[in-house]
Amino acid sequence: MSAPQPVHILFDLRTLGTLTPPARVYLLALVDGLLPALLEGNRATVALPPDEPFPLQRIEHPNIAYRTLAHPARSRQGAHELAALVRETRPGVYWGADPTVAVPATPWQRRRLRVVYAFQTLTRPSANGLIRWVARSWRQLTVYRRILLADALVCPSHALAVRLVARLGLRARRRARVIRNGVHPLFRRHTEEEILAARRAWLVPRRYVMMAGHSVFAKDLAVPLRALGQNEEVSSVTCVIVGDARLPAALRETIRDCHLEGMVRFIDAAAISLEALSALYSGAVATFEPANGAEYRPAILRSMACGTPVICGADAANNELYGNAALRVHPTDPTEWSRAFVSLSLSAPLRERLTARGEACAAERSWGAAARATYGVARELVAIP
Repeated sequence: MSAPQPVHILFDLRTLGTLTPPARVYLLALVDGLLPALLEGNRATVALPPDEPFPLQRIEHPNIAYRTLAHPARSRQGAHELAALVRETRPGVYWGADPTVAVPATPWQRRRLRVVYAFQTLTRPSANGLIRWVARSWRQLTVYRRILLADALVCPSHALAVRLVARLGLRARRRARVIRNGVHPLFRRHTEEEILAARRAWLVPRRYVMMAGHSVFAKDLAVPLRALGQNEEVSSVTCVIVGDARLPAALRETIRDCHLEGMVRFIDAAAISLEALSALYSGAVATFEPANGAEYRPAILRSMACGTPVICGADAANNELYGNAALRVHPTDPTEWSRAFVSLSLSAPLRERLTARGEACAAERSWGAAARATYGVARELVAIP
């Protein structure tokens, strides 16, 4: 029986800083999870942008090389520079940080590997925003074309896979592969001292519910905020929102209409560290995720890993990914949101059940496991022994 052929992977991280938060977390986890596995007889080359350090713990080993390229990835000079690196190193697998960057030609291989990770459904046109949708679609045309040319489309849930296949018309050869999202190991249960320090640093009171994400939309937050303002049993609980520092005008109006002035605390997501965010998760009465339609919801798994109950919308993706580990409500029904807040505030047994189920769910999910599963898809596609 012949010995397995060595694997050489080229990780292109030059556009890491311009990626969306979920794509950045996924790619870093992929690199972090695979670099140790490539030490035994395999090789890896990591292409980095100029004047930026490697964003992970650096592994010094003869089989791992770090190359700093001088030109931007999306420029013509950057494309030539990457092509020269490919000719020099002759990798077997190319993993790019940006699907808009063309994969260099590899004449010694029959085909180039394209694995695309999708986090949410493609946007649909609406009567109000048709012009904006057309403009956005035109900008993303290159990305969508590369999705259609992908050998595999990796997504976090079967519910999303069905929608993507229906929307894109993927052939059977390009079928979507489901790989669960992970949770960062920094998110864990914290001690009372750590929680108190984080609360004092960010001026957060003792009893609060929390919503954290890489974006905050007024239309998503309006329903749970109304539920908090209209129910006397939880109207004294502060709502902590971690998101964009710019507060939408529509959200300010909702806060005034619900008489929640002084009961909503905003924290800039760009200013708070992951350690402090994790401590705030641990100290919350509950966290809630009102987003409806987005498949990447980091707050849900993060909260579960910190031992805090979660309230989220009862859509297809949440039902599949979290089941009874979260308290699921109708996304647009204020009555259900209000009942959920009251139940978690007053019922200790319910909180204990959801905490135990959530911790068990989060323990099964890691970005390292997602990286290894994605690598398994790549091995299958390129027939790596």
